[in-house]
Amino acid sequence: MQIRSVFDPNSIQSSFQSRSRLIPTPLHIGTQERLSMTTADSPRRPSLRSLAAGAIGGLLNVTCILALFARGNYPVLDSPTQLAVLVLAGFTLGFVALFITSYTRLLTPAVGFLAVLAGAAYLELTTPLPEWDELGGYVIVDGPTHVSSYAHTWYVWLSLVVVAGLVEFGLRRGYGVGDGRLRNLPSFPLSRIGLGRTVATAAGLVGLATALLVLRAGIQPSASVLVGFVVATAVAAVPLAALFSRGLVIPVVLFALVPYALAVEVFLTTDSPVHILLFGPYAVGLLIAAAVEYWLRAKLGGWDGGRFTDHQST
Repeated sequence: MQIRSVFDPNSIQSSFQSRSRLIPTPLHIGTQERLSMTTADSPRRPSLRSLAAGAIGGLLNVTCILALFARGNYPVLDSPTQLAVLVLAGFTLGFVALFITSYTRLLTPAVGFLAVLAGAAYLELTTPLPEWDELGGYVIVDGPTHVSSYAHTWYVWLSLVVVAGLVEFGLRRGYGVGDGRLRNLPSFPLSRIGLGRTVATAAGLVGLATALLVLRAGIQPSASVLVGFVVATAVAAVPLAALFSRGLVIPVVLFALVPYALAVEVFLTTDSPVHILLFGPYAVGLLIAAAVEYWLRAKLGGWDGGRFTDHQST
């Protein structure tokens, strides 16, 4: 009697192939996750909502500035050219701050901008009104002009808003603090080119703003402006590079003294911003703090950079 086998090799092979198509391999899973992450993190065109949020921020800033200027009878309101520049600068600051928040879901740009605006308004409303006079074709003022200081140094606040947003982005993305709610921002780790471009742009904005602040104070010689640019760029670059390359936070915390020093220069008007030159030694101190933090975390906690570093290339 001939017994036929119930196991057909062809049917077994076809069944295995059909099941293999249904069950994704680990390689496929990783590829799909990377593709979905890349799609979610890739920048999209600004929506009307983001543009509208930016416009609201710009109009809010301009409205507050003009209202406070009118309250204090500032002479700039009588000059169409100066008024146009003032409106454009104020709108730019408010627009950029709220646009970044709406477009990326980062909170610090909007919060920082509103805090500075509220602080300037509070100072203006709680101090005596300035008294204006004219002598020899020059306008003489007696009394504080805080809102004017705020409005005419918009570039300082703009640079600090950008840095604050980058710090929040680095902390949230690198340490996974609500990073799933972020939009239109790259994933970690950043490439060397991307990291260098990000740090150079933000630090350069701080350096340029500081140089303009020194120039506004009328400091001579003009070489002081270049020195101010270099030291301010360095003091902003060190904590940003430490955060985005190794996830170090102590330099970022210590960097808080830099915005404070710039705010003192803006509102107190020392007319001699020699303290800005201290940004140079302070940048060296931040670099030392970064090295110490990395050594301690690597030795005591086994810190290897986490999301901030590309472990596949090492």
